[in-house]
Amino acid sequence: MKQILTIAWREVTRLRGRFSGTSPWAMVILLGALGLSALAFRQASVLGSGLYRVGVSGDVPSIRDNRFAVLAVDPARGKLLLDQRALDVFVDGAQVTARRDNKSLYTVGALKRYLEKQELARIYATYEITRAFPLRVEVNYLDTPSPNAPLAPGGTLPDLTAPPSGAPDASPNAPPTSASDAALQEQLKQVEETGALPEIRLDPGTDKEIMIPSLTTPPAPFAQVIVAFLYILPVTFISIFFTSSFMDEKINRRLTILMSAPITPLQIILGKMLPYALFALAATACIALVTRADLSLALAIFAPTTLFIFAIYLMVPLLYRTFKDTTFISMLATTLTTAYLIFPAMFTGINDLAYMSPLTLAVKMYRNESFGLQEYLFPAAPMFLIFGLSLYAGTRMLNEEFLMGYRPLTRKLADAIFLLMDRAHPYASVALLSLLVVPLVYIAQLVILAITTNLPGQAMLGGALAASALVEEIAKSMGIAVLVERGSVRSPRQVTALAFLSALGFLVGEKALLLASVSMVSQTALSAALFNTGLVFVPLAAHFVFTSVVVVLNARFRVRYPIAVIGGVILHAVYNLIVAGGLG
Repeated sequence: MKQILTIAWREVTRLRGRFSGTSPWAMVILLGALGLSALAFRQASVLGSGLYRVGVSGDVPSIRDNRFAVLAVDPARGKLLLDQRALDVFVDGAQVTARRDNKSLYTVGALKRYLEKQELARIYATYEITRAFPLRVEVNYLDTPSPNAPLAPGGTLPDLTAPPSGAPDASPNAPPTSASDAALQEQLKQVEETGALPEIRLDPGTDKEIMIPSLTTPPAPFAQVIVAFLYILPVTFISIFFTSSFMDEKINRRLTILMSAPITPLQIILGKMLPYALFALAATACIALVTRADLSLALAIFAPTTLFIFAIYLMVPLLYRTFKDTTFISMLATTLTTAYLIFPAMFTGINDLAYMSPLTLAVKMYRNESFGLQEYLFPAAPMFLIFGLSLYAGTRMLNEEFLMGYRPLTRKLADAIFLLMDRAHPYASVALLSLLVVPLVYIAQLVILAITTNLPGQAMLGGALAASALVEEIAKSMGIAVLVERGSVRSPRQVTALAFLSALGFLVGEKALLLASVSMVSQTALSAALFNTGLVFVPLAAHFVFTSVVVVLNARFRVRYPIAVIGGVILHAVYNLIVAGGLG
């Protein structure tokens, strides 16, 4: 531990030298701006604050939304201000008056939606949840307003104090009492049969609309996702500084001198990473405090995300020698990581696959919604495992010959895979490698599944199955292909045995990881095909056959590795398609 702290302090000293002068103040200003932005989004006081000007008089429902600038005036002055365009809408008791222009009509629409939301909240707080099968709400919409005239005949707004006519009564299981109730029951029957989620139905024969909150698609959590993304920004910046520092010492050969000291590669990596990781967690804590979030929960959510990002940025300087290549790959990694974290969170509450991103947990935290251990482990477990894999890979790749070699990316990856394995024990190494890469394959398959479920067309099914098969076959066969290329394995019997051990290691890792998430990824035939959630022996035999095809073609018949992989992918995709078709 002493060696790790010594290297960490040396890294802090180097970092302080790089950010001498005004740079620390620039960083403080940047973090302060991020914190204030997060606070602004947390309180939802963004650009729409005071956008609509509403005059009120008499007994008017309370309007507590910062989009509305509310002014209490007497009726005569309110109408005068409305004519002078100083107000957009004037509400006098239950009577609403508006102009015919777009701004006034937009204000009426926004006010209507706000009052609907408040009424639903009142009903939720008034009636027991067990009495709703499901809750049915009738909404009375006002007529289109005429210039400087009441919006509806009789000038009435919906009564926001009395229970709506569709509120649940003491006998929720009573049979339908009207044509509209019969229509509602028919709608619910269709929902059960088809899985469709209609939000609003027009009550036959009337001008009322019936809302069913339990079937309403939740709104996109844009503001909460923006706040969650503000946690990612400082982590990304800090990880880039970590990569830059690592790259600088690598190019100037100071890292080579450090490796000659009586310390282990793991101590070097942890020592250099420790201060940056602490800075990232400190930034997370500051944003949580500024946005009044639960500090311990925020740290628990973003700790695996931070480690995941650092795992990616550890690999970048290990694989490349020049700052030009490192910058390109860093930007690519930033783009892909941001997309992986942000896009699923936008579907919070709509699809359980949104939990593949830890930002979904942050969205629920800011919505004051609870989540369980399974929802936490779904994104966190693969990230912790990938971080562990990166540390192991880093310790094996941290040698001068590999670091200073300048070769194409494919060759560098092949060299890295060869370093990960123990050439004295190739059988155990291949099985262990297949097991260790399962978290990477798992995340890739989740991304494939998430994209596919949001795209129409049967062609997407074949594309998803082929992409998943490609990822799996490369993961299972790459270690064997490298050993064959280096001459460590020669006979077909050895290759076949290695294919079986690779399939076994991959299946063990796959099943172990699915224990934390099987209920979330096994909801469709496609997901069952991708993740092989059926019997143990059938997937094992399938993995063995497909991997054998790839490695035998490559080793025995001298087929180029990419072509051999395509052969295995075709068989694997056909198998996945059969599984998906049988389950569908």
